[in-house]
Amino acid sequence: MTDVSVKPDLASTRYPRRLRVLVFTSVFPNPKQPLHGTFVFERIRHLADLADVEVLVPVPWYRTLRPDVAGATAANRLAVTHVRFWYPPKVLHFARGALMAMSAARNVRRLHRKFDFDLIDAHFAYPDGFAAVLLGRWLHRPVCITLRGTEIPQSRTRIGRWLCDWAINRADRVIAVAEILAERARQAGATRDRIKTIPNGVDGARFQPIDRGTARRGLAIPEQGCLLVAVGHFSPRKGFQHVIRSLPRVIESVPDLRLAIVGGKGAERDNSTDLQASVRACNLSDRVLFVGAQPPDRVALWLSAADLFVHASNFEGCPNVIMEAMACGRPVVATKVGDVAGMVPPFAGILLDDPEDDVSLAHAILAALGRNWDERGIRDYVAMRSWDAVAREVEIQWRLAVDSFTGRPFNGSVDPVNDADLVAITSSNR
Repeated sequence: MTDVSVKPDLASTRYPRRLRVLVFTSVFPNPKQPLHGTFVFERIRHLADLADVEVLVPVPWYRTLRPDVAGATAANRLAVTHVRFWYPPKVLHFARGALMAMSAARNVRRLHRKFDFDLIDAHFAYPDGFAAVLLGRWLHRPVCITLRGTEIPQSRTRIGRWLCDWAINRADRVIAVAEILAERARQAGATRDRIKTIPNGVDGARFQPIDRGTARRGLAIPEQGCLLVAVGHFSPRKGFQHVIRSLPRVIESVPDLRLAIVGGKGAERDNSTDLQASVRACNLSDRVLFVGAQPPDRVALWLSAADLFVHASNFEGCPNVIMEAMACGRPVVATKVGDVAGMVPPFAGILLDDPEDDVSLAHAILAALGRNWDERGIRDYVAMRSWDAVAREVEIQWRLAVDSFTGRPFNGSVDPVNDADLVAITSSNR
């Protein structure tokens, strides 16, 4: 953090009030999908201590708008509005961002009247970020977009790349959770001064080492034997199929091995039927446990019960569950996707280059199970990356987005403001 001396009275006069921010995201937890977008929820929950926040969640037309969804976040002091998002299924993907904006327009306008927000904060470039830019232009409000990983596969088609580029180039500020995504923003044409890399954080109070035996007793599973744990929603890109196919080779050397897959259906294609078929084909029905979607406290218990956490994903941005596993003191075997190579140092795990190489994955799992890991050292490595720290960094980018949009600092002063000033000013206001 830059050390800039700022007088307290200057800080209080330059920023006399909190920002008001509308968070626009279709990826957010609910009772039916408690793991859906927990990384978005955690960041916003901690930002609510620094700014006035309201959340608008477009929900696809085919999902039920259950009345208890809003109540799920009330205890966390987040005001959440769910709106129906209408679009033709499996067609007109290029129009989905515009249709999302049209579906949300009435509610956004209503929120704007009662909650005169300074900024729209969107997550993922398309369709959410695309829709947020349209809404921001309509209401004359700046937009901050966070890139979280889907921008890479979406950009493999010409139309997908154009849609992401359009949103990224028109955002007033772009936050990337991984350096590879910051590079994607630069390729889209966003200037470097509008891009900031801010990795996800971890809830160190919730995710912390627990004795394996204690954790397993809490889960009512056998205390003996070797346990691998993988976490995520069911999707081909999460790579559970690779872990399953690697198990027979591992079991040859570790006969008491079991695998627990913690997760459920997400927004992407559900491949749970294929996974169960792979389990049967590999004769692993008594070795693989599909735990289902779990609330964060239970996820933490499963991670603590594990001997090893495995994440064989085909692509990611900054997968939060890897930091959560390390916060529980557990070593990691993962593929080098997104920013994973920068997240997992050699003393915390083993990384693989090819997510499709099941043989190498089996060898890596065996090598990891054969090592003595410094669980306290693994925990300490990620403990400082709290969500509070992430929230402070994001708030600075929010203020810079408002400043760049209005052409003046947040309270209307003509004094110039930059990233270093804001670090010092917002720190002095804590």
